[in-house]
This record gives sequence, C-alpha cells and structure tokens, in this order.
Amino acid sequence: MSPNSQVEWASMEGYYSTLSSWMIPMTRAMQHQGLDIEKALSACELDLRQLQHQDVRVPIRKLSALIDYCNQHFPAQDFTVQMARFFHPGVFHILGYAMMSADTLEDALLQLVEYNSVVCDISDLRLVETDDLLILDVSLRTAGEDPQWLLRPQELEAFLAMVVSFARDVVAAEYRPASVAFHNLSPSQGAGYLNEFFRCPVLFDQPRNHLAFDKRSARQKLLTGNAVIRQGHEKILNEFLARIDRHDLIHQVKCKILERLSLGTPAQRDVAEALGMSLRNLQRKLSELGTCYKTLLENSRKRLALHYVQRQDLALGEISYLVGFASESNFHRAFKRWTGQSPGQYRRSLQGQE
Repeated sequence: MSPNSQVEWASMEGYYSTLSSWMIPMTRAMQHQGLDIEKALSACELDLRQLQHQDVRVPIRKLSALIDYCNQHFPAQDFTVQMARFFHPGVFHILGYAMMSADTLEDALLQLVEYNSVVCDISDLRLVETDDLLILDVSLRTAGEDPQWLLRPQELEAFLAMVVSFARDVVAAEYRPASVAFHNLSPSQGAGYLNEFFRCPVLFDQPRNHLAFDKRSARQKLLTGNAVIRQGHEKILNEFLARIDRHDLIHQVKCKILERLSLGTPAQRDVAEALGMSLRNLQRKLSELGTCYKTLLENSRKRLALHYVQRQDLALGEISYLVGFASESNFHRAFKRWTGQSPGQYRRSLQGQE
C-alpha cells in the first residue's frame, strides 16, 4: 500500500477520521480483558492488516463501533478509560514522541493544539489561560452535522483520558488535572469510572468540553525534555501534515521555510515557486487563512531559535545562521524582541545561573 493510499483510506469513505495508532492501547486493553481482537475488528469492519500501517486513518464511526463492541464485554462499560491506562506515545503518531520531549507539560499541550489535525480531523483545540489554570478546550468541526452524531461522549472520554495518561507519564504517576468537563449529560451507567480515573471534579452538561490543569504544575520542567529530539520530531510532523492534507497551505509553507533557513532568509517568491504557485496567489491564500508569509517566517525562526539555544553544543553565532540571519547582531535583536532577553541571558536562565 502506498503512503498516499494509506492516508486516503478513511477519506474515501467520506468520514471524519483519526489515527490507526489508537489501536495500540485499544488492543492492549482488549488483550487484558481476554477479548478476541480479530473477531472484534471484523465485527466493526476493520482490517488488522491495514491498521498495521501507521499512516492509515480510521473512520471515527468505526472507532465508535469498536468502543461499543468492547463496552459490551466490560462489566463497567468503562473501555474508554481502560484503554487510556495502556497509553503509549505512539497513540498520537510522531506527535506523541515530540510531546514526550517537550520542556514542560504546557509546551506539550501547545504542540497538541498546533498539530491536532495529525490526531483527528473533527476537533479543534485551544489552550486557554486563566489566573491559575491552563484549560485545554475541545470543540468540534461539524459543517452543519449533529456533533453528537459525529463524535459521541465515548470518544471525548477516550481522548481526554489519553491526555491525562500522557501527563502522568511525564509529570508524575499520581498527577491529577484540576477538572474535566463534558458538554453531554452523565453516562447512563454512572460516572464512577470517570471519577476513579481522572481523580478530580468531573462535570457534565457544561457549555464546553475541556480539561483543566494547574498552571504551576504544567510549567514545571520535565525530565524527559530534549530540545534536539523535539526539533527533529517537529520537522517530521510538518512534513507529515503537508502529506496527509495537501490543502494545508500553512504547514506546506512552514516545511519550505525550514528546508531553506540554514541558507539564509527564504524569499517568499522562492517558496511560492517551490509550491507551484505565483507570489500573488500565495499571498492571497495566506491572507484568506488569516496569516501572512512574514508571520510564518518569524514564528518558524523563533521556535527553532528557542530549541537551538538550549543546546550547549551550538555557539550563539552558529545559531544565528542556522535560523537564517545574515548577522549575529540581527539575531540578537530579534531574539530580544521574542523573549525580552538576549540569547546569552536566556541560555543562562535555563541553566539557573540568573
């Protein structure tokens, strides 16, 4: 099966889709319960051979059917949280590994928001900050359809439970979010299994679906943080997004910028030509998407520079060229605009020397 045919398998069915890698925790939970995996997949019209390709996307309706099938064999009908107990970074494809190498839980959540379409093409995520909390807000892209029909409470439970399992992997095994809220009413079988898993207030019939985290704990440095690994994973993420959604112009432009940065400031005209577009057409399309080339270039440089500065093996002068600046002084001015500190001050603050 070619990469293109893999990623198009779900779209040909006309459904919203998610990653086949959800099968990692699902099959582990099924094995733990003693369910026949092949029988279960067959009952939900899923092909195990296709699912073994990591780029395959699964129609969400079929994922829903599999959750229903498994709940029939779980006495508490708690398959959503049972599968979350078998969390693996690969659930979120390459995004999961990038999140594991983030500096803080907040950074990992920001990655999840930015690259959410890798995981699922039906939801939009936002990270909202209050005085004490960071709130991961989940809304649906419904294009006029009934959202409850497209993405049921079970799928939201599974997704939010996976995010909490990730937090427990990188922060602490007993980590508790501040609260979790669902737009839907309480499950017919009761919410005991959700209270037991999340170990925090679980609210129903709320205006929004969200997962709230204590801001202080979300900003603690993670032992798993690794700037070099994170940078490599984000490069692959941008390439993957450009491949699975050839209409995602923003990620295509980011890829072209990152490919050319070490050679100097990439000209917008050159990026447009590389994408087979005229300069005017690129400018128009980016404007329609609410952004512009200058913003994408600036954000790409900033993100890359913040990663590089954490690497002690790179001199500041070397970093300035790697992110496309013609002189170190220009890089210093840009970095101070981004962070309020010079690159040297920022590096020392990371080492606890200031």
